[in-house]
Amino acid sequence: MSILIPIVIVASALGASLALYRGERSRAFANSTCATHRGSVTRLTDAAVSTRNLLGTNGSDASHIALCGASNVPLGIIADEASAAGEDVAVLLLGSSGTTLGMVAAGAINAGSLVYTAANGRVSALSATAGTYYCVGVALTAATTAGDSIEVDPSAPQKTVV
Repeated sequence: MSILIPIVIVASALGASLALYRGERSRAFANSTCATHRGSVTRLTDAAVSTRNLLGTNGSDASHIALCGASNVPLGIIADEASAAGEDVAVLLLGSSGTTLGMVAAGAINAGSLVYTAANGRVSALSATAGTYYCVGVALTAATTAGDSIEVDPSAPQKTVV
């Protein structure tokens, strides 16, 4: 009897694995959470993305990503380039990253500064211009000019109103 239990467990696991291989997820794990991700998701682009490491926001629907504007709530970093709309890209989620992330500066940023959403998926120091911005982390390296890549310790987006 004691050997029967491990055999049943192994057989169940093999059956579930085979069902997953055949694309039968709903039957194999009917009680499991259906959309869990670890640090990244894949989305379709709403438009071409010519530079890696730009901030993205929810796009035209739940399966799409668009470049983040200064006042948009960012979802994560678009890790890939896309030559046209409708291409798959990896999006590194800001609130669940286990590593630092590369981001593209909109202008000069000092190391140690908080970084915020800026136009065209870039990040900047907090703007003096009235508006809503989202803090996305702390710059670990400095940027001297627009387009520089910086290393950021990311955080979940925090709304800031100037």
